[in-house]
Amino acid sequence: MTSLHAQFLATHTVANVLSEKKQDHDLIDIQVTATVETVFQTLLANDILSVPVYRKFNNRKDYVAIIDAFDLLSTLEEQGLSSDSAKGLNTEFLSMPVAILVGMTKSSSKLWTCQPSFSLTQLIELFTKHRVHRILVVEDIPVRTDQADTEENTAIEQQQQERKPLAGRLISQTDVIRYLLEHNHELGSILDISADSFAGYALKYAEEYLDEATASKLKRTPVSITIQSQAWDALQKMSTSHATCVAIVDSDGALVAEMSAADLRGINPNRIEDLHRPVLVFLKTCQGSLKKPLSCRARFSLGQLMSGVVRSHGHRSWLVDGEDRPVGCITLSDILAVFLG
Repeated sequence: MTSLHAQFLATHTVANVLSEKKQDHDLIDIQVTATVETVFQTLLANDILSVPVYRKFNNRKDYVAIIDAFDLLSTLEEQGLSSDSAKGLNTEFLSMPVAILVGMTKSSSKLWTCQPSFSLTQLIELFTKHRVHRILVVEDIPVRTDQADTEENTAIEQQQQERKPLAGRLISQTDVIRYLLEHNHELGSILDISADSFAGYALKYAEEYLDEATASKLKRTPVSITIQSQAWDALQKMSTSHATCVAIVDSDGALVAEMSAADLRGINPNRIEDLHRPVLVFLKTCQGSLKKPLSCRARFSLGQLMSGVVRSHGHRSWLVDGEDRPVGCITLSDILAVFLG
C-alpha cells in the first residue's frame, strides 16, 4: 500500500508549488560576460544565494548554468585556499568573466531544469540525488501537431498555456519544503519521524562526489571550528571536508554560530583581507549582527524541524545534545531525502 506522503508527491507538481509561491520580482539573472565580483555583489544586493547565467543568442537569453556561493568557494580553493593565509590568494579571478565559475561544482556543471508538469517525486529526486539546490523551470515540451486525438491535444495545449507564466522561474528546496508544510495534513505519519534518524540522510546519494569514508564521517561528526579561529579556517574546513557549512563552537563545544559559503557573497579584493579576522568578527561584518543558528534536539519531529526551517528562513538545523554541542547537521537535502525513503 502506497503511503500518504508518496501519493501526495506523485500527484502534485512543480506547477502546484509555483502557483502558491509569492513572486514579487522578475527572475534575477546575469550575463556570462559579467565579472565574478559582479555576480557575488548581485547575490548580496538581492539577498539571494544563486543566479542563472545566460549568453545572448539571436537577441534571446540562452541560459547555461546556475551559479551559487559554493562555486565561489570552489574557485577560492582553485586560487590557493589550501595555503595558510589569504594573503597568498590571487584575487585577479574576481575581475574575470563568470564563465570561469561554470562547472566548478556539480550543480553548475550543467543547467538543471524541470518542467511545470514534473511531479514532486521527480523534482525531489533532482534535488537530492544531484546535490542541486535550485532548478530553472522551463516550458513543457510542445504538443506534436500530427497526433491523432485533436481534442486531447487542445486540452493539453490549454494546460500548457496556463503553465507558461510559470516558466523562466527558479524553484528551490525551500519552496518545496514550504509547500509540503502548508499541506502537512495530507502527508501522514512521516512528519512524526524523529530528527536524530535523518541527520545526514541525503549523504547516501553522495557517491558521485564523496567517497564512502568521507560521507560516513560527515554523517557522524559535523564539521566545526572554535570561536578563536579565523574565517579563513572555516573556508579551509569546508573545502577539505566537502561540507556546505561549519559549526562555530565555544570552549565547551557549545554551538555559537555557523558559517557557510553564503557568507562569501559580496566578496571583493578589499574584503579578502577580512578573512584574516576572527570568524565571529567576520560574520558580524557580513551579517550586521551575529545570528543564532537554528538547532534542534533528537526528540524533535520532522514536522517541527520543517516548521523551524521555514519560519527562520534557514538552510539547515544543527542537531545538538543536552549541552548544546552539535552532534549532527540536518540540511534541506536531508529533509527532502526522507520523503523519498
